[in-house]
Amino acid sequence: MSVNDTEHEPIRVPAIFQLGWFRWLPHAAMDIEDILHRFPDIPQAEILLAQQLLHARRLGITIDRDTAPEALAAELPEAPAWSPPTPDEDDPLTEEEVADHDRRVREYDELAERMGIGPVRTAAHTLDLMVRLGIVTVEGSDHDAKMRLASDPPLPTEVLPLSPEERAQEDHLRWTSRYGRLSQKVLRLFINEHDGGLRHTVLPTSLQRLAESTGADPEDVRHAVQVLIWEGDFTTRRQGAPVDVERMIPHQRFDLVVDPDLFHANRQSITVNRPIVRPDA
Repeated sequence: MSVNDTEHEPIRVPAIFQLGWFRWLPHAAMDIEDILHRFPDIPQAEILLAQQLLHARRLGITIDRDTAPEALAAELPEAPAWSPPTPDEDDPLTEEEVADHDRRVREYDELAERMGIGPVRTAAHTLDLMVRLGIVTVEGSDHDAKMRLASDPPLPTEVLPLSPEERAQEDHLRWTSRYGRLSQKVLRLFINEHDGGLRHTVLPTSLQRLAESTGADPEDVRHAVQVLIWEGDFTTRRQGAPVDVERMIPHQRFDLVVDPDLFHANRQSITVNRPIVRPDA
């Protein structure tokens, strides 16, 4: 793994990604989140018109800039909740891509039924759903109601009617995503940055020392090390015997060990060149 850190504008990671909502919302939710991030406290009608304009542009529809907003809303096609897969000149759609899209919509219809609502097919349906789930808040009523992103949105597992298996999988994915970036900082301690190979396979350390090396909190480092262990090529040992990183105190010494065969089989080289603005979820 080679790493090149250069100066760029930070990448904003929306709460929909931070909290894992992108796995549980239709595609239109990302546009709605972006609109409300840029223009908080706007009425629902303006959000949906913006969605219509985005959808029309994606379809290649020419928009008359002299047309009044109300007329545009009536003339333009309604924005869908789900963006169907689109073919590319050099990369036509496969049957698998179409089937995967249809499968995801069917699965979401089943989830919507568990929530006691009908199928989510339009951007308007998606916005109503985001309000229902507490991701978007509403102030006021009727046409004057202002909408904004919730300052403290819930987790999917807190408000969705998920099965125990879905809940466990979502918790695992969110945990891995939350500490994944820090786990990569720990991983860098093993990497020769010139050729991307391993410079050692055993690192005598402690959670406190790892925290100092990565500029993080020892408890966050504990979770980051656990992510590396879950990924299969790292283990923790003390005096040659396996040790549970979850039970170690910050100053307790242990060996962080990587299996070189598994590492080279499962890891890909990456280049990091833009900082990411990502508060903890």
